[in-house]
Amino acid sequence: MTQSFNMTAPADAYRTRRATLAASIDRPMMLFAGEPRARQYPTNTAPFRAGSNYLYFGGPPVAGAALIIMPKSDGAEGCFLVRRVMDFEDAVWIGESPADSALSEASGIDQTCFVAPDEVEKRLSGRKSSFLALPCPTTMKWIQSLGLDAATPDEIQPIIDLRLIKDEHELVAMRFAAKVGVEAHLAGMRATKPGRHEAHIAAAFHSPLIANRCNTSFSVIVTVHGEVLHPDGYQHVLEAGQLLLLDGGAEEPGGYASDITRTYPVSGSFTPIQRQLYDTVLRAERAAIAECVPGRRFRDVHDTAARIICEGLVEAGLLRGDPGELFSRAAHTLFFCHGLGHLIGLDVHDMEDFGDQSGYAPGRSRRTEFGNKFLRLDRDLESGLAVTIEPGFYVVPAIWQNEALTRPFADVINRKAVDELLAENFGGIRIEETIIVRDASGPEVLSADLPSDADAVTAIIGQP
Repeated sequence: MTQSFNMTAPADAYRTRRATLAASIDRPMMLFAGEPRARQYPTNTAPFRAGSNYLYFGGPPVAGAALIIMPKSDGAEGCFLVRRVMDFEDAVWIGESPADSALSEASGIDQTCFVAPDEVEKRLSGRKSSFLALPCPTTMKWIQSLGLDAATPDEIQPIIDLRLIKDEHELVAMRFAAKVGVEAHLAGMRATKPGRHEAHIAAAFHSPLIANRCNTSFSVIVTVHGEVLHPDGYQHVLEAGQLLLLDGGAEEPGGYASDITRTYPVSGSFTPIQRQLYDTVLRAERAAIAECVPGRRFRDVHDTAARIICEGLVEAGLLRGDPGELFSRAAHTLFFCHGLGHLIGLDVHDMEDFGDQSGYAPGRSRRTEFGNKFLRLDRDLESGLAVTIEPGFYVVPAIWQNEALTRPFADVINRKAVDELLAENFGGIRIEETIIVRDASGPEVLSADLPSDADAVTAIIGQP
């Protein structure tokens, strides 16, 4: 493992991955690292993060670099690392460039197979080639000048097949990302007190990440308006009686992610209805996690969580009727309006850039009804698959103002009870873990060290 480049696997593992891909392609493929994104002007950039496909196949995290993988390569011969040669002024401003020897050790590609960007066209020898890249303007101009084709679904599928199942090198990185994510959540929970801003909790969350050389795996959600699934900013003051939803994860230095959510009362004490609905979501989460075994269809796991939420909605007096029939009618989608979880790995929504080709098994497609159609994953689970489990309960004003959604359920909705929750700005509850599918005994829960039991969670709130 080459620490200087934060590589998560040894060179031999990258050579094996490249050889596996090379055996499945009929034309050269280029994988691009990308460039740091400009914030206002070109030299004022956001932190650089290399493209995930480039990283997976052993590309060192160097801006402007690329991998070329030739068909039938053994992962070493027939693979090339494209990198810039930095000049004196670059060294003055940003330091010395990595030595080719270090790049070679990290990637498992011999220095004789290093090429400069202006040599790529000659190396491809006029062969029509494919590419995978982040939507980076500089990279896309380079791709256009080379006349590359976007990789086809058939060329992408072997990459999906490889990246779906995590090897032990990847799991070590993901366990570390989860460990740091747990530390960050604990810091946020301890910082929670009435009168503070959401921003104070976000600041507390970020500190353990920075101390462990990690980034956030996505923009951290800290909100007393948990009914908003992806809010922007941290502008609200925390008030007693509110629920705070904290959804965040760490991205370790090699790029692997964790994703964890907890919801808890700002004051440290649930109201009776908050506690009842929290326990419903927790039951749904735990039942779903228990079903994450090889061979189980993920859509069926989602449906297990939805059935339990229907039971809880009846118990709480929000819906009337038989929970099984309510599930069959998809009444739960008024309150649980997203999918149960998603793939996770080198991206927090792993391979979502490939769309449903990565999340859905061949021959499967999304359901059409509101709520259920947002399920990002419908595969049969396999050992080594990494997913999130994150059921939720939300009182979303926009849903209850939409007669087209609510009218079909008018006979089973207790509108008076719903309106009471709306009037008090109830918000939302989500509980989420990052897990690895293992065997019939159940999955490895990477985020298990962060309590989710209501009493254990409230014992942490506001503590030093």
